Amino acid sequence: MSYRPRAIFFLLSFCFATLPAVIVAGSSELLATQTNSPLAWVKDHPATIVYTLDLTNVQQHELNITVDFPAVTTGAFRLKMPTASPGRYAEHNFAKNVYMVQAFNGKGERIDVSRDGINDWIVSGHDGSVRVTYKLFANGGDGTYSGIDNRKLHLNMPATFLFGDKLNDRPVKIVIPKDQRPEWTVASQLEDLGDRQYAAPNYYYFYDSPTMVGEIDVHSFKNGDQTIEVAYMTEDSDEDKAAYTAWVEKIVESQRRVYGELPRYDYGRYTFLCSYNPYIGGDGMEHRNSTICSASVGLEKYADRLIGTVSHEFFHCWNVERIRPASLEPFDFSHANQSGELWFAEGFTSYYDDLTLVRSGIISDTAYVEGLGGMLNYVYNRPGRKYRNPIMMSQQAPFVDAATANDEDNFANTFVSYYPYGAVLGLTLDIQLRQQGHDLDELMRLVWQRHGKPEIPYHINDLETALGDLIEDSEWAAEWFQRHVYGSELMPLDELFEPMNVEVSFERPDTVTFPNLRLRAEDTETGGVKVTNKVAELDALYAAGVDRNSIITELNGQKIATRDDWDAAVAELEVGKTYSIGFTQLGQEQRGEFEAKESPNFRLKIGKKSKLRNKWLMR
Repeated sequence: MSYRPRAIFFLLSFCFATLPAVIVAGSSELLATQTNSPLAWVKDHPATIVYTLDLTNVQQHELNITVDFPAVTTGAFRLKMPTASPGRYAEHNFAKNVYMVQAFNGKGERIDVSRDGINDWIVSGHDGSVRVTYKLFANGGDGTYSGIDNRKLHLNMPATFLFGDKLNDRPVKIVIPKDQRPEWTVASQLEDLGDRQYAAPNYYYFYDSPTMVGEIDVHSFKNGDQTIEVAYMTEDSDEDKAAYTAWVEKIVESQRRVYGELPRYDYGRYTFLCSYNPYIGGDGMEHRNSTICSASVGLEKYADRLIGTVSHEFFHCWNVERIRPASLEPFDFSHANQSGELWFAEGFTSYYDDLTLVRSGIISDTAYVEGLGGMLNYVYNRPGRKYRNPIMMSQQAPFVDAATANDEDNFANTFVSYYPYGAVLGLTLDIQLRQQGHDLDELMRLVWQRHGKPEIPYHINDLETALGDLIEDSEWAAEWFQRHVYGSELMPLDELFEPMNVEVSFERPDTVTFPNLRLRAEDTETGGVKVTNKVAELDALYAAGVDRNSIITELNGQKIATRDDWDAAVAELEVGKTYSIGFTQLGQEQRGEFEAKESPNFRLKIGKKSKLRNKWLMR
């Protein structure tokens, strides 16, 4: 998921080459070395904004936070709680869990603080120095939200810390009292200043720095001259963590080969924040020098299911962290950015996540190729493509990316996720390029050199230009974008996979099915089966008027009282024939007709060896 802003919404004039390294504090050796941090000046600087945490009530999911704002300008001082979080494209109401907000002047005297909108407070009567105290409740840790309890602090900064308006370029420091939970250590891309103090050069970097505090075990390895750390908050064995770290190392190297180099991580360090335990929510969220990978299960049984998130999020340290859509710049922590490029930023990344696993030897060729069927069936068989192209699907992100709403939507008919949609486009383009003597890896390297490495945000036409330059055929590139990006066309699957010796066939040919219909037997005198999901336009029953909560009572003249009745009646239907259906909808008896269809779902089967396929999977 995938999203990291390269220019802060505050419009800072800040050189990213001087951003701090990811650090993990977990041993006396690390603590000793970090006292020479390039941000050591932040510790005692008179302009540093200091957040001090009080952990005394963490068992009740509460964190007491004190913020010291020095050198505040005259007049009313505005406090704000973010509503957007790096890596998410929707807005969130983080302020709902902030309460007991109090303010004091430099003499320690109470001063007035009042609410001024959903996410704002106004402090008045200060003397140029403001101390703010507040309580935060947090019990939902994942890639966006914070989690506070007796086992950990899982801090996503926008969900945790309010900020002072117009103090955007001030350095920021967090202080964790040394006498509170002294056995807990810290993993974060914030700079370790020693004495449990951690620094960021400004609010942008601060808000982009998720932080784990608790019992953490750190594994690390080198890739070139840079250090990759895997910080574990898990109950798994040392053996399981070592094996998982070995997989992570393979992923890092495989993806480095795609781009030809790793990004220059600020101060040479990148950290995977891996929280795999029953006390966390599942997610994956990339950041500039780190990523959160979380799940409520452990490595012993689920490592093979968790590693795909690691692959996806690490690919983001090129694609979206540094290869950055202009539509996400500047990133606005007070308002969701809308982007039309997520089919590339998220979708192409999704294409590479499992491709990396097969190239790294973590999954087999057969498992990878045949596993593509789920993604392809979803994209090819969704009706949404007739309403929106990939750009428009991307622009829906503020409504679908962990967004919340109380009213029902029609996304089953009008939306195709830009993750698998973009992944299908990446797969399509890669196979087409390989037939011309090129590949998608070359295109990603070219875009990296032009936009990622110099951190120049791109527009869609920049991607089209890069494709045309790569193959020396701008007309072909323009046609590809017109058909697949500005339009909604997809390649015929047999034509796509034939060069790879991959067979495409229907799962259940000549058999009537309703593959996306979800039914539940009604426990009433009359019985019937209730439709529990949205009926999509491509479903045969859509034309008959059946929708969610319809209770089907008759099919082809046969009474339907149970699920077994339904299955028996369906088994007698023939593809292409028209049948009647009876159902109750909104308390009224209804009848309709539909044409029986065979399942549109297909499957892939890997065929005989192919040189082109071997090069694709790096065999």
